[in-house]
Amino acid sequence: MKNSPLPIMAIHGSASSGALWRNLSRQCAPWRTVLAPDLRGYNAGVSQRADLHSTLRERARPIIEAIESDRRLTHLVAHSFGGSVALEIIASIPHKIKSLTLFEPVSPALLKVSSQPEDRQLLNDILALSNRVREESGAVGMESFINFWHEAEAWSRLSVHAQERLAQLAPIVYQDFCEAYCVKPEAFSLIDYFAPVTLLMGERTNAHARRMAHLVQHLLPQAGMLTLPEMGHMGPLTHSCEVSKAILNSIQHAENDYVCSAV
Repeated sequence: MKNSPLPIMAIHGSASSGALWRNLSRQCAPWRTVLAPDLRGYNAGVSQRADLHSTLRERARPIIEAIESDRRLTHLVAHSFGGSVALEIIASIPHKIKSLTLFEPVSPALLKVSSQPEDRQLLNDILALSNRVREESGAVGMESFINFWHEAEAWSRLSVHAQERLAQLAPIVYQDFCEAYCVKPEAFSLIDYFAPVTLLMGERTNAHARRMAHLVQHLLPQAGMLTLPEMGHMGPLTHSCEVSKAILNSIQHAENDYVCSAV
């Protein structure tokens, strides 16, 4: 339909899947389409082997192709590592993205190019975590990963089945880090995106996620920042209803701004 609401492309983070955005899809149905694909490596039935020659651009390519196949603009939403993928997308096809909403984007490359000493320490923490995921058994590495991004002891509260499933994803989680870390510094300076941007952050998130969100805000100075109460880095999972509402509010605001500017 000509006047149907613009679609949403929602990108999940590491050790997750497109199912992260089920609540967002439910809140949009049936009037707005939400596309929430599994990133390559997280597809059901696919062998979890890291492709350490893969780049962020290659990971983003199927999503870029899907967005370009629609003649309409698309609202882009992402969480955590998905935020690095989203930055690659707006660098490649800024003219196709109506608005950008990121929940705590994880971009270690932004910490790497920072001149602030405290950012180097935050990066060292993430490097140590990634090395643990690579070098230890899947279960040990992913226990560290989950406890780092969720909260202490989060791993112990998971079912055995969930722990086993996450342990199998360790190679892909390490690949995510490599792709996000190896972004060249000049790639950020080439981003030419001026449409609305909203950064969402949990009140209880760790210093690493908080700092990377602020670095993205510096990269995209038009970005507004909204802190959501009683949640941490995994807010889209633990507080899916509240996060979905915040996302839709930012999208509605972007669409209203467009209507006002066109009058």
